[in-house]
Order: sequence, then structure tokens, then C-alpha cells
Amino acid sequence: MNVLFASSEIFPYAKSGGLADVAYSLPEDLRTKATVYTIMPLYKIVNRDKYSIEYQGTSFDIWLGGVRHQIDVFSKKDNKFELFLYNPILCDRDGMYHDSFGDFGDNALRFGLFSYAIIETMLQLKLNCDAIHINDWQTALVALLAKTKYFLTQKIIFTIHNIAYQGIFDKTTVSELELSWNECFKNDRLEYFDSVNFLKAGIFYSDKVTTVSPSYAKEIQTTAFGHTLEDTLVVNNYKLEGILNGLGYDVFDPQNDTYITQNYDAKSYELKAKNKVKLLKELGLEGAEKPLFVFIGRFTEQKGVNLIIESLHLLKDLDINFVILGSGEKYYNHIFENLAGKYSNIHITVGFDEAYSRRLYASCDFLLMPSKFEPCGLNQMITMRYGALPIVAYTGGLKDSVIDFTHTDDYSKKVGIGVVYKEHTIFWYMYAITKAISLYANKSRFVKLAKHNMNVDNSWKNSSKEYLKLYR
Repeated sequence: MNVLFASSEIFPYAKSGGLADVAYSLPEDLRTKATVYTIMPLYKIVNRDKYSIEYQGTSFDIWLGGVRHQIDVFSKKDNKFELFLYNPILCDRDGMYHDSFGDFGDNALRFGLFSYAIIETMLQLKLNCDAIHINDWQTALVALLAKTKYFLTQKIIFTIHNIAYQGIFDKTTVSELELSWNECFKNDRLEYFDSVNFLKAGIFYSDKVTTVSPSYAKEIQTTAFGHTLEDTLVVNNYKLEGILNGLGYDVFDPQNDTYITQNYDAKSYELKAKNKVKLLKELGLEGAEKPLFVFIGRFTEQKGVNLIIESLHLLKDLDINFVILGSGEKYYNHIFENLAGKYSNIHITVGFDEAYSRRLYASCDFLLMPSKFEPCGLNQMITMRYGALPIVAYTGGLKDSVIDFTHTDDYSKKVGIGVVYKEHTIFWYMYAITKAISLYANKSRFVKLAKHNMNVDNSWKNSSKEYLKLYR
């Protein structure tokens, strides 16, 4: 079984969110069972020297609108199964999709070109793939091109990681990318309110569509979560399946993580406290005996940051410490920058640092995930892996991976335990936090739950088997 796995970002080379983590860890696990090629753009931000990425010797041209676009194929020196595509328009930017001024105006061309190049690379290198696995709107046109221009025999699996991001562009994109107006610009395909929608085309033209959790697959077929594509998904639900994401256990491993102060596992859980003591000292927070809450994520409405902002004046009076790490929309960045340093028990960092985030996971007692919707979520799995409890909204992959500690006394269940609330209001959010504080006061029970979470198997072992079934 040969599979070509295409993504616009892959950890550790380029990352803006959970897609990059999945695009690294799923192929890694699949490689124990199949031949898997990964392919991504060789962005300006990718460190070629650090990762020994070199020109592979293959270049080819893609002509669009009378313009020649040269594509150069690179690979890792020690791993020819990891491929990188270079083209100046696609790669020579300071960001992947946007900069400080917003989304790049030529993203339709950039990722349309990338989609062409994915197929051409497979053909030029004669990779003899049985299936092509594409991810999100940035690679969605691979499905359209495969069925309408290249007439490939390979089956196409399309994974939607977050349906809120769809790749919507002006309809002139049809001509710009030399697509067929008669074939593609139809209401059930690429057309979207007289514009074009890459993700919608991916849904129609793929052989199988997956989402990153079973619950999210059901939710996106409703008006509340479908972001205007619910009808398209209902029509295509015969090929829709939800498979819960896994976690890369080789990356997220408190026993061997070089970023954290003190390594530990479930058997040596008491050593985890050293991470917390060191972190609090560095951040100027007092009271290692207090529960430490953290938020790590994007500052967007989806992630529930409105609840976090609204709750800070309440949390400042509780006997807890709270650390926030994240960045996102300018509006929220500005608010958090102004709030930084305002409260003695709340530390705020606007930005992202992978090493710092690991130290937060290794130090915290509770992770806050008040998401309005969450396709899968990896943070709750990382938190459990590092021996803490997630506080989550009852939505998407969160409700597939976390149950409330008051709902079970059976710790043998193979699912994570945390604090779960169902209504997205400040009352129920604060109620969940006070439940967590109460639980933490019962230290023996808290430790038992934390150790349970460390032993829950959220690896890719089971999920990769499901993907392999789809490929076959």
C-alpha cells in the first residue's frame, strides 16, 4: 500500500496549528504498515540546513494563464519519503497564509498551484501511489484536478480539520487556474454564492471525506456547526466518516521531553511538581500548593477566549494561579497585551513558544479549553499525557475524548477524565472551574485521576488502523 499524504504544513518544519501535528504523527504511525510519502511547500520559514533538506534533482513546469511556474522538488537527505515543493510565489513569504496585514491576496493561485504540483510530483517521480490523502482547503483542489483534468485512478481521501476555514475566493479563480467552468462552477461543486470554495470542491470530488472526530462529523451536518456547508455534507454523508485524531507519543512524552525541567511518568508522578515549582518562580507567581490552570491556544472566538477575558476579574480573587499563552486575532492580542501584569496571580504571554508550551503542560494541574466548537482538539490529549486534567466544553472531539470526573468511578475506562460543562456561558464555565478547585482539594483523588489520564492511550495506534482501512 503506497499513500501520498499532502498538507500545507507539517511539524516540525512549519506549523500554525493542530494540522501540522497530525500531518507529522499520522504518517509516522502509518509508515509501520504502509509506504507513505508526505509532501508540503518548502516555505521560506523552513530551516533547510537544520533538517537537511536538499534539492532532489527534479524540476518541472506548470503553465497557468500563459505563465510558467517552475516547481523544484526537495527531500530530506536521510528520508526520501518526505518531499518538499519550492516555487517563489508559493514559498517566498514571511508567513504561510498571511502576514500582519491579513491573508495573502493570491492564496487562490498559491494553493491551486500547490495542488497541481502535488499531482505532477507523484507522476514525475512515478511514486505509484494507491491513494492520495489531502487535508483542508489548501490541498482540496487535488480532488477536483484528479477527477476533471488528470483522470487519476488513485482514490482520494479528504480530511476536514476545521470547516470554519474553507478557501473562498473570487470566481475569476476558475480561469486563473484553468479549470472548466462547465464542469466545476456548479452549485454542488466549486461554486459558492457566485464565488469559489476550495473546501466545498474537495467534499464533492473526493472518494472519502473524513473529519477528526466522530462527533464533529455529525455536528458539521447541522446549521449550528456546518458554516453554510451543512447541506453539502448531508448530500455527501454517504462518504463522510469521523476518526478521532491521535497524539504523537514520540513528540509528547513527559518521560523524555527535553523542553521540560524534570522528566517523569505515571509511576514517578510526584516528580511532576518540580516543573511547577520552577515555572512559578520564573513567572513570579506564588503558591506551588495552589492549583495551576493554563490556557494554550489561538486567541479566536472559536477557542472561547471571550469567556476567558470575561472571567479574569473573577479568577483574580480565587486561590489559584493562571497562565495564558497564545496569539491570534489582533483584537484579542491587544486585549491580552493590555491585561498582562494586571493581576498578581495571572500571567499572560501573547505569542507562541513550543518549548514554553511544553513546560506549561508539564507544570499545570488543569488546562482550560472553553471552545465554542472543537473539531478534535489535541491540547486536551497533551494535557492528559502530561498528567493533568482538561476542563472542556461538551463539543466535537472534546466530548469524544473526555468525560466528567463526577460521571464515573470506574477508572478502568479507556477515556480521559476531566471537567466537562455543556452550556457556553460564563456561569457554567466558572462552575466548571470551581468544581476543579474542589477536586484539587481532594489531593488523593486528583492524583489518581491524573495518573489515569497518563495511562489512557490517545496514540495514533487505533486511528491509523481506521485510515489504513479507508485507503484499502
